Amino acid sequence: MPRPSVLRGAFSGSFRHGRLWLVQIVANPLLAVLFAVWLLIPVANTWNVIENTLVALVIAVAIVVLHAGTLNYFYEAGQNVNVSALAKPAFLRALRHVLAVAVCIAVFYLFWRVLDRVDAYSNSLPAYLRSTMPASLRRYVTLNFLESAYAWKVFILRWLVFPGLILPFVLATARLGFQGLWRAGFAVWRRAVSCFSYWLVLAMAVGTGVLAAPAIVAWTPNFTATSSALRFESASLVLRVIIACALGLWAWLLACCAVVLASLRSADQHKHSVTADAQP
Repeated sequence: MPRPSVLRGAFSGSFRHGRLWLVQIVANPLLAVLFAVWLLIPVANTWNVIENTLVALVIAVAIVVLHAGTLNYFYEAGQNVNVSALAKPAFLRALRHVLAVAVCIAVFYLFWRVLDRVDAYSNSLPAYLRSTMPASLRRYVTLNFLESAYAWKVFILRWLVFPGLILPFVLATARLGFQGLWRAGFAVWRRAVSCFSYWLVLAMAVGTGVLAAPAIVAWTPNFTATSSALRFESASLVLRVIIACALGLWAWLLACCAVVLASLRSADQHKHSVTADAQP
């Protein structure tokens, strides 16, 4: 059975699964509350330190299982399986493979730390590059332009390129465990990163979750200075936070659906091409 295109399938699939939305809507606030409780745990003695460590471990494992299970859920949906019946096994499989998924996250964190060092040169490197340009070129290329271009390059690497390269391995390890870090994982990675629609959908997800959602929270409407202005501002803040959280969640589900469909669709195309070549 032919699968939908990555672009169309990712948008429709990110809205189709109400049960997955319910899991995310319930689990993420609970994890946020548990994180707040963890911040209140003292470290005055040895038992407090042990308690602090255990709660932090539970939070980390729960976060990994929640999002790796989401990838497994979308994979089952892409395989035309009854995901309503297999929702629980998808998250249990993520729990069994939590260490392998954690390795992928650790690699992503290392890349993130490297970009922190690259970001430290956001002021000095553009100024140096402009100083090496001929005077005729410096007349048209301003320092603000070079600084903006450098900042955008770091942003694209941080939020699009590196996540896009790591996400296929997260999908493979969520399904296969440490086997997803070897041949099977590289097969998923090769099929996903070679799909242009995957990067296009991922860019849309980044624009929604990383740019639009924080901008909505930071937006401050100018209410008229009246006695009811504080109520309007409070209601506006609550509404903006809810909208931003919904957009961020949708962006994440969109990215998960895209990487799953990219790997599955490419695999189907490969199988069809091999079958066509084998026919006389």
